[in-house]
Amino acid sequence: MDGEDHPPGREPDVEREEPEDPGAGQGEPLPLLPGFREIALRRMAAQRRRLVTELTAERQASRLSQTEVAARMGTSQSAVARLESGEADARASTLERYAAAVGRQITWELGSSGPGARRGEAPRDGRAST
Repeated sequence: MDGEDHPPGREPDVEREEPEDPGAGQGEPLPLLPGFREIALRRMAAQRRRLVTELTAERQASRLSQTEVAARMGTSQSAVARLESGEADARASTLERYAAAVGRQITWELGSSGPGARRGEAPRDGRAST
């Protein structure tokens, strides 16, 4: 680009001008929502727990052992046991591998979590919620 040699995969060092105040000129700062993070984490943990419980029931209904599921996932039986017990905070990719190992598939859906987005109420776009 500039005629100079650079190590492979490395771009030349370029000085970038940083703004003095990232929030300058953007109006009022966003309001803090006390307790939002904790509420969101609690809700996500409950949803993840329900999913793991369903997947565990699928494993048992398929008469698969934790060892068999672990082999299909490419992990250890103890890792599957930790996942099923709730000890591990599993990543989405791990849950997808577990689902595939028991012959299921996880489908992801983006839902609204704002006011009026409770189960059974129609979201603002008119679609039925699930």
